Amino acid sequence: MNSEQFTKRYYIDRRKNDSVKWQRGIKMNCLPMWIADMDFKPEERVIDALKTFIEKGDYGYVNLPKDYYQVFTDFHERRHKIRYEQEWIRFTKGAIDAMYQIIYSLTEENDGILIAAPAYPPFYSTVKESGRKLFVTDMIDNDGYFTFDYKDIEKKFSKGKTRMFMLCSPHNPLGRVFKKGELEELFELCRKYDVLVCADEVHADIVLPDQEFLPALSFEKYRRNIVSISAVAKTFSLAVFSHCHVIIPNASLRRKFIAYQRHTHTGSVNVANALSTYYCFKYGDEWLDALNNVIDENYAYFRKELSPYLKMTSLEGTYLLFVDLGPYAEGSTAFETLIKECQILANAGESFAPGYETWARINLATSMANIRKAVRSLKKFIKEKQAV
Repeated sequence: MNSEQFTKRYYIDRRKNDSVKWQRGIKMNCLPMWIADMDFKPEERVIDALKTFIEKGDYGYVNLPKDYYQVFTDFHERRHKIRYEQEWIRFTKGAIDAMYQIIYSLTEENDGILIAAPAYPPFYSTVKESGRKLFVTDMIDNDGYFTFDYKDIEKKFSKGKTRMFMLCSPHNPLGRVFKKGELEELFELCRKYDVLVCADEVHADIVLPDQEFLPALSFEKYRRNIVSISAVAKTFSLAVFSHCHVIIPNASLRRKFIAYQRHTHTGSVNVANALSTYYCFKYGDEWLDALNNVIDENYAYFRKELSPYLKMTSLEGTYLLFVDLGPYAEGSTAFETLIKECQILANAGESFAPGYETWARINLATSMANIRKAVRSLKKFIKEKQAV
């Protein structure tokens, strides 16, 4: 199915729903292109299967489907050429909950945790609120193509105060799908200095057609130091069904994590939420391939029309584009400028790191009609600025 067919079949007009994304946009008289969810509904068989579950009326205690783990591992083997063992997998309510549990169970109070900035805001808050020491390394900006600063990472590791590195892959908000050599160099540094890796991979399935996502745990040499977070809330827009996997091959680390979950009563799984993930694993491949083509086409159009005027990231994965309004902001932030001048609601760049006030994160997971509307508004604003 092509992108036009996909959009016609799955696009949702969310303006009359209780959508956080759209209700805030309506309130501010803006086109909402901010929070990371999409304007497409899942494949019909997923919805039908959930309807069947609801219509049965049996809402007592139930088990996961017997083949849940098989379906989970088959999906990841098809999509990413990796096979996870059932015993490695634990459950949490969501990715942020997983971050807290990993930090609390595998590090100690006052341990250092390093993140690469700009970064998804909860990376900062989970470290600070858990009583750990936040260390930050700045990514290197090569005209919108961001890479790790390995010299700075090693410098910080060498001080001996860092226990964990928080990796976001594919990267939010930079849209990078890190290559084999990039990850190997990072993981080798972590091995050398005995630093654990917490790999947030919740955007793993949103990858542009010419890119390949490499799961952190596919690097077998470094598995003993890696814990990964896997969920399809972003992949299939399932935010209302909070369900997430923490994957821990290292038995010693896994025992610590399980002990923490037992102590805090946080290891149980909400089966109703898990079912949405299960059915998407079973039925979602064709839908997902078509979605990635939609994101690719939306990005290609946005870049073609606006890259002569605006600096932006080189999108390889996720549906989140980081854009620098630069001189057009003129003393204001990009977030404020987009609202006031373009009637576009985006995420503020400074929420991802200090110094990114002229940047904004724009959500491309919507119809081409909405992308065109946003581009028209931006081009009109830019041309008016240039004419002054």
